[in-house]
Amino acid sequence: MTARLGKNPYRPGVGTRPLYLAGRDQEIRRFQAVLRSSPEIPANVRLTGLRGVGKTVLLSEFEAQAEEANWATGRLELEPRHDTEATLTSALVSLCERATQRISKIERAKAAVGRVARGAVKTLSVTLQDVTLSCDPLVGSHGRDLAKALFDVVETAVKKGSEGFVLLLDEAQILRDEAARAGEHPLSLLVAAVSAFQRASLPIALVMCGLPTLTGNLLKARTYTERMFRGEEIGSLDGESARKAFVEPLKNTPISADRDLVESVLACVEGYPYFIQLWGAELWDAAEAATVDRFTPELLAGIEPDIYRRVDSDFYEPRVRTLTPAEQDVLSAAAMCPYPPLLVSHLNRASDKTSGNVNVLLGRLVEAGVLFRLRKGQYEYTAPKFHEFLLRRTSERDARLGGVP
Repeated sequence: MTARLGKNPYRPGVGTRPLYLAGRDQEIRRFQAVLRSSPEIPANVRLTGLRGVGKTVLLSEFEAQAEEANWATGRLELEPRHDTEATLTSALVSLCERATQRISKIERAKAAVGRVARGAVKTLSVTLQDVTLSCDPLVGSHGRDLAKALFDVVETAVKKGSEGFVLLLDEAQILRDEAARAGEHPLSLLVAAVSAFQRASLPIALVMCGLPTLTGNLLKARTYTERMFRGEEIGSLDGESARKAFVEPLKNTPISADRDLVESVLACVEGYPYFIQLWGAELWDAAEAATVDRFTPELLAGIEPDIYRRVDSDFYEPRVRTLTPAEQDVLSAAAMCPYPPLLVSHLNRASDKTSGNVNVLLGRLVEAGVLFRLRKGQYEYTAPKFHEFLLRRTSERDARLGGVP
């Protein structure tokens, strides 16, 4: 075989939609139902999961589904700098202004009629001043600015014939309220504004997507968030969905995959969507380089070390490099502990640091998004197969230092 295979059908990027989206039909159907029930039932979704499970891809699908259902949308990927009332408000006001301008430019051929539009006449008779934002942090200019921006974009959306406005936030786990009353409360600022408008029957929906720590952050900010959000905790794909995610992109291509090869890949990737795409992409490139038209166990064996080097350097290592030496030391000790979960009692025995220091460093690793707390004394990593990575990393370090290879 000498002809080129064509474009690689696998997409191992950050938030890149695969050619075949497997195993998320139930979540999509539930989101569609949530939108249909609004504004009578608040349309809020909390989407959580480990890194690499496809949260951002699913968030993009939610956005597309909302637009297909005639909802206006605005989407923002949050960054650590947004973890203050001022910076979050500034970012969301800008997003709402852009969305308002975009909606205003849309010329609709149909009149704004129907159940939701008729209800919106009454809904939008509620003035901004009539909506009580009962949250202490909102007593101030940030709360007023955010409320006005949200109100304006919802009002514009409905007047132009949309069902309402959906605000989609990615990496939402970075929003955390400080415990002190005088501290920063960006999460309360957002949640209270959206909740107040929803109580006034404005058609606004909030989708927050992030690591498992998002759930705890929301509860600490406002206990009613447990009832305010529909929770969607997504994980690895089941066996059949994982198989489809791997083999479906090969349809209508020159490549076929041996059954044994498929089983080997599925055993390696453990159902995690990012890894499925990465293993597939590497196999495709290897097949093209070898001018073969089949994925075989022999082909995988020849490139497996390179795949692990890539996944370590692209997926895991960047998360570790940003940590302090002391935080990295704790992770090295954690590699020697049984997992899952990571027990603090085991870590205290494996580490040369005091138990107090270990607890402080664990807290910092949670804030850095490397760990999340399951319950008292128990933690898990936010990235799948991270424990195996730590074992490889520790082994390589020991080999460089002349330890056990």
